[in-house]
Amino acid sequence: MEKWIHTGYTAGNAYDNTVNTNASSSEKTENNSFSDMLSEKYLFSPKDLTLSEYKLYFHEKMNNLYTHPSQKRLNWFIDITDAAYRRMQNDPAYEQQVLNFLTQAKSTNYRGCVPRFGLIHIDDTWEKCYGYTYGIQDDERARRAAARKRLEAQRAKKARRKKLLKEYLKKKAQAKRLQDQLLNAKISKRKVEHARLLKSWNNDRQRAQAERAYEANLLMLARREQQLASQTPY
Repeated sequence: MEKWIHTGYTAGNAYDNTVNTNASSSEKTENNSFSDMLSEKYLFSPKDLTLSEYKLYFHEKMNNLYTHPSQKRLNWFIDITDAAYRRMQNDPAYEQQVLNFLTQAKSTNYRGCVPRFGLIHIDDTWEKCYGYTYGIQDDERARRAAARKRLEAQRAKKARRKKLLKEYLKKKAQAKRLQDQLLNAKISKRKVEHARLLKSWNNDRQRAQAERAYEANLLMLARREQQLASQTPY
């Protein structure tokens, strides 16, 4: 059963639906281990402790649980009823279930979406237990880092666009030069063909003119011979 109610979050922030916890300052014990003190005094079972002693014993276990570094500035409030302490004291399985719940909560990595406040409520039945977080911490450093990342992304995007535009203009210029070269080659080929055809036409015209002149000369000579032949000799 889901035991957490989360508020102040938006979807898609890599939140993994678990929470972390730190015992409040009022729940901190002294550096000396309470269980070690009891062990030095006598061999004990949690059932043999008074309720106040069991609370100190349980808080020491809770405070020794690993806490993820992302929860450094998360303010947690842990509310454990006396009925819950009594049941955990007399029911090791329920105590372990609660400790597993707190372990899961304390080990959560919130990354850049650390809540401002959180509450864990532990009661004498598992159905009554719940927890919730509220708000998101206003982390100036995180916002500056996010702003730098956005600026870097914008600069990278602008530089890429500039590079792509430069490559496009370069390719366009190369295509224009190639097109000009092909067009010039085509024009040169047409000029050569035109000059060849013009020369051939001129040669044909000159040949025809020469043939007509030759024929005209032959005709004049034939007429001259006829005139001479028709004259009476003296």
